[in-house]
Amino acid sequence: MEPPTTNTTTQPIPRSASSTKFSAPSGEYRDWPERALSRDTLKAYRVTLGGEDAKYVAKYARFDTEGNHVGNKVRLKHQIGQPENKGFIYEGEFSKMAPFGMNAFEKGSAKYLTIVEGQDDAMAAYEMMGSKYPVISVDSAATASEEIKRHFEWVNSFPTVVLCFDNDDPGRAAARAVAGLGFELGKVKIMTPRKHKDANDYKKARDTEQFMREWWSAPTYKPDGLKLGSDMWEEIIDRKEHFTAPYPFEGLNRLTYGLRLSEMIVVTADTGVGKTSILKTIEHSLLTNPDVVEKNYGVGFLHLEEPNGDTALGLLSIHNSVPYHIPGVDRPKDDLRRAYEELLDNNRVVIWDHFGSNSVDAVVAKIRHMAALGCKYIVLDHLSIVVSDQAGDERKQLDEIATKIKTLAMELDLCVIAVIHTNRQGQIRGTAGVEQLANIVMRLERNKTDPNEWRRNVTKVTVEKNRFTGYTGPACYLWYNRETGRLTELDQEQMDLFDGGGALNDEPF
Repeated sequence: MEPPTTNTTTQPIPRSASSTKFSAPSGEYRDWPERALSRDTLKAYRVTLGGEDAKYVAKYARFDTEGNHVGNKVRLKHQIGQPENKGFIYEGEFSKMAPFGMNAFEKGSAKYLTIVEGQDDAMAAYEMMGSKYPVISVDSAATASEEIKRHFEWVNSFPTVVLCFDNDDPGRAAARAVAGLGFELGKVKIMTPRKHKDANDYKKARDTEQFMREWWSAPTYKPDGLKLGSDMWEEIIDRKEHFTAPYPFEGLNRLTYGLRLSEMIVVTADTGVGKTSILKTIEHSLLTNPDVVEKNYGVGFLHLEEPNGDTALGLLSIHNSVPYHIPGVDRPKDDLRRAYEELLDNNRVVIWDHFGSNSVDAVVAKIRHMAALGCKYIVLDHLSIVVSDQAGDERKQLDEIATKIKTLAMELDLCVIAVIHTNRQGQIRGTAGVEQLANIVMRLERNKTDPNEWRRNVTKVTVEKNRFTGYTGPACYLWYNRETGRLTELDQEQMDLFDGGGALNDEPF
């Protein structure tokens, strides 16, 4: 059913403008001989043609990701001084519009998805492929990468993605940018039209067979080639240094030299030893580190044991040095709002709303999506809960997800911090494969039953594996301050006191 007609407010490009008012398509579905497109295709894509008295040639209905009609792209009739059939305006809320044609196809509904540059090209390619495979269109080469980033999960649900942008410099550059967004290797093919500029030109020229030959023979996108040893000298001399951010704890920096991209860090711990506090302190440090902020590197949060609101509140607690999660602690709205705006109110924070499938494939897909949105640091707490949701061999599943995450870290240049619980003997549950794959393994320990409050709130951090430098051993001791909700790293004198069995406050709590 078409939405009711409302007052029409049209808006020209630039696309940053937005209006909530737009008109429902009022033309009719019919063949469009000037574009060599059939009535059935126009109807499938919800494109209506204007009559002789209309001010427009065609109205392309646009939808959001939920399938709601949120506006139109309108091709105006030729005006003096404009190129033939090149006058366009937008009606409605442009910011909510999904790529053209996305509403016509179910997520992952076919083996192939083709993405083109232009709505008429989408309909032309769809017809030339016998209306068998989904085809969608970005609004332009300039916006292609950002559009696909926003809808990465939907696009990535198709086994093969074929990019068929215009055969010009902007189109070729856009195809490479989209192909490099974080799709798994071998998924994306790039078709560069050879005989005509775009898909609609093939259709108008009745060159369907030529188009399909080029489509089927489109090469798979390969970001990296093969190199011989004789070509490696320059790379040895000018070796790539992965971006490194420091930990908020000097003891860890002393042994590991910080958090590097392309690495997987595994944190092992028994339940209740302070891992959540340590993770959130690291996350807060990444969100506030000036070098990380300057590069606009985001942080992806997959905290599977707590609601997203608790994750956010914990970060605000650290930012304001107030344990907001404790009952009875005041939460002034102005203080919370200021901390929220300083820390979380930006596109660098991406949190998985995880209530639903926690399957291995779902977790991997979310990490890919987070990477496409600009996240360079991924925190997964914890691996054990992912495999506990599955049926079958837990050891094999831990190995599987650890292998896939390590591969993603290297492929997409990410730093992944993954937590895994230990058993009562202090060993990783089920397998040693996770530790073998990790670049860094650190163990957290705390005596939860010590009668002294100070000792009971000290967590020992030990580096057990360090592929970067080989340096291992005790890294730091972290004391949890109940008054501020923050961790304080013990100095050497305090560490010696702790190791000797002493305490800053000898009275039990």
